[in-house]
Amino acid sequence: MVLGWLRRIIVSIGVGGASYAIMLGFMILTVVYDRELEPIVTFAFDTGRYVIDTLDSWVAGTYWGQIGVNHMRERVNMTHVILSIPAIIIAAIFVGIPLNKVLGGTRTAFQRIVIALVSIPFTVVIAVALFTFNAIVPETYAALLRFADWIWQQSLNALSGWGEAIPGARKLTNVARQGFSGHHYVIMALCSAVAAFLVNGLFASTVRSGKPTNLMEASD
Repeated sequence: MVLGWLRRIIVSIGVGGASYAIMLGFMILTVVYDRELEPIVTFAFDTGRYVIDTLDSWVAGTYWGQIGVNHMRERVNMTHVILSIPAIIIAAIFVGIPLNKVLGGTRTAFQRIVIALVSIPFTVVIAVALFTFNAIVPETYAALLRFADWIWQQSLNALSGWGEAIPGARKLTNVARQGFSGHHYVIMALCSAVAAFLVNGLFASTVRSGKPTNLMEASD
């Protein structure tokens, strides 16, 4: 049982870390190839605005729902949120699935695929709930933003040190330090890690493993 939960923790951290690393790669590409990728960024912007408008229509007439959506509209960079989703998909499928297998997971290949696919929309649900959370407990959310911003600044420092090896790293660092904030990428990566852990744990509690286990190792 302990080994099973430890494996799930490691997998979730791997998914979150990989998704954030991929997001950083996306950010470098959007800076280096800003003109070529402008249609993609515009699409993400329009999609984010559509998501906010849709949520607004769902909660119309509800006090706390309207406050939550207004906070998302004013304080959340939905373009970054939308751009982070492909990174989360890649990490969940190409990192989470093989990592779970390498660590001795007892799920079948099909079950691992299902877990990865379910964790992707679950990540978005957690993120939306978290972004509206600031309307209820703004001080706690502010602390999370400070933590996310610290990770973001450390990432910039690391990228700056690789300026000669990674094309566009120095340019990205300079742009970021002039007001470009990536803390929402950090939050989305954290949400992907939490979602991977919760979904994996939910499957462990409700769905039998596809492979036999002994008494010393609980099912995945």
